[in-house]
Amino acid sequence: MMSMPGEFLHGPLPVANAQERRLAERLNAHVEALAGDIGERHYQVKAALDAAADYIDREFRAMGFDARREQFGEADILYRNIIAEVPGTTAAGEILIMGAHYDTVWLSPGADDNASGVAVLLELARRWHGRRPARTLRFVAFSNEEEPFFATDLMGSLVHARGSLQRGDNIIGMISLEMLGYYSHTPGSQQYPFPFNYFYPDTAAFIAFVGNLRSRAFLRQSLGHFRAAGRMAATGLAAPAVLVPDIRRSDQYAFWAQGIPAFMITDTANFRNPWYHTGGDLPPVLDYEMMARCTAALDHMLDMLAN
Repeated sequence: MMSMPGEFLHGPLPVANAQERRLAERLNAHVEALAGDIGERHYQVKAALDAAADYIDREFRAMGFDARREQFGEADILYRNIIAEVPGTTAAGEILIMGAHYDTVWLSPGADDNASGVAVLLELARRWHGRRPARTLRFVAFSNEEEPFFATDLMGSLVHARGSLQRGDNIIGMISLEMLGYYSHTPGSQQYPFPFNYFYPDTAAFIAFVGNLRSRAFLRQSLGHFRAAGRMAATGLAAPAVLVPDIRRSDQYAFWAQGIPAFMITDTANFRNPWYHTGGDLPPVLDYEMMARCTAALDHMLDMLAN
């Protein structure tokens, strides 16, 4: 097991700059569209799930991407992953994937889980359109991460991971954006499964990088780049999934199953957010300036990884 609880920012967080405030407004707009206007979105409310996919597709295309739809399922019920790609230059055959699922659980509008992750995915893609990284960057919005599809043939990220290997794609790493919007500066607001409460902070004002042992080098490198941006606190954990099953709980699992290094970036879900998987997971409970700081740091991290 490898933990990296140190290297937090010391003192107050830097004040959000004008660019981050504008970014916070765009992030809020995405979350409102997905969790407010569309709301609960999964296979039992298929029209809403399709509306979310259409929204993401339109946003990618409005940025200038030739978005691709990866369809899967059965003849009468099809699901979609939505993909935007930034071609690489000198190392174009090496692909970095950043993904977020857009479906929700039953009876939840899913603002944090996971409209927040999709919103950050969209705004990172916006920043990267027209840039020329060495490696190829692939932004993917996945369907069907939640139950009953998790770890099944109808899990969108598993479909994409398997298809990528079948095509011969050289995926050097995958990053899953899983709940990035809920923060608290109150002591005692952060919980952990035992024994991590002895090593990590009890205030929910940071973001966590979580992976398995096979992904620890990729995780450590990425976390270092994120921290170097100096915009928000972050910590990391690489552990055996058999001992800490909570680290499996997102789309990085699908890439681990194919032997690909992957990790999750998360606000830690039910370990801090009291509205997790409930009808109270609504847009107003999220902190969009913190999300903007996270997005800016992720942009710096991607710049380092892709070049």
